[in-house]
Amino acid sequence: MTRFIAHRGFSHKKKQNTIDAFQQASESDAYGVETDVRITKDGVFIAFHDKSAARLSGRYKIIEKINFSDVQKLKVFDRHRRHKIPTFIEFLQNCKTSSKVAVVEIKSDLSKEQTEKLIQIIIDEDYLLKTIFISFNMRVLQYIRTRLPDQPIQMLSRKYKQEDLMFLQENNFAIDIYHRQLTKARVSEYHERGIKVNCWTINNGRRTKVLQEWGVDYITTDKLLIEK
Repeated sequence: MTRFIAHRGFSHKKKQNTIDAFQQASESDAYGVETDVRITKDGVFIAFHDKSAARLSGRYKIIEKINFSDVQKLKVFDRHRRHKIPTFIEFLQNCKTSSKVAVVEIKSDLSKEQTEKLIQIIIDEDYLLKTIFISFNMRVLQYIRTRLPDQPIQMLSRKYKQEDLMFLQENNFAIDIYHRQLTKARVSEYHERGIKVNCWTINNGRRTKVLQEWGVDYITTDKLLIEK
């Protein structure tokens, strides 16, 4: 069965990585809710995609070079309102309201100490069993694997690479790949090696049906699925 992941909350109608988007995802039949995680200069984890706040807030501030107090002054805006930037803890707590799986994309190049802090936050919220880590950063993912041997972890990839298959198996990682890189044969190849397949970001019904027929395990989407 293919499970659906709400990309940055359901960001088709709600502003990405805002409480509104997370709440809409929690009220749907999505299996999980995805967010991006960055760390501020003073060590606070926030739900934010871009390296700079410029695109979403109009202010050129590098997130990792400012303190959380400065982040609180930034607002993400859409046509209707201005939104505050949520903390990672707020994201987790939103997932907990409806027991959604938290899909955590690590954007910052975290040190071991920072990675430990992120893990501890999830443990303190009693949500490790319902968390999936994803990232393009192999060093961070491999460190998490040493700490959490059985934790669901997905390696993000923009391109299919044959050489990745052994790496994924050796580290017990799933793949989270750009959907246009998938074919029926490649999905089968992953599954034959015991590798689960997530793919991003699909907002087209016809493509969704094809991927479901191929048996992908997860589809990441911006759009609201079935409302409760």
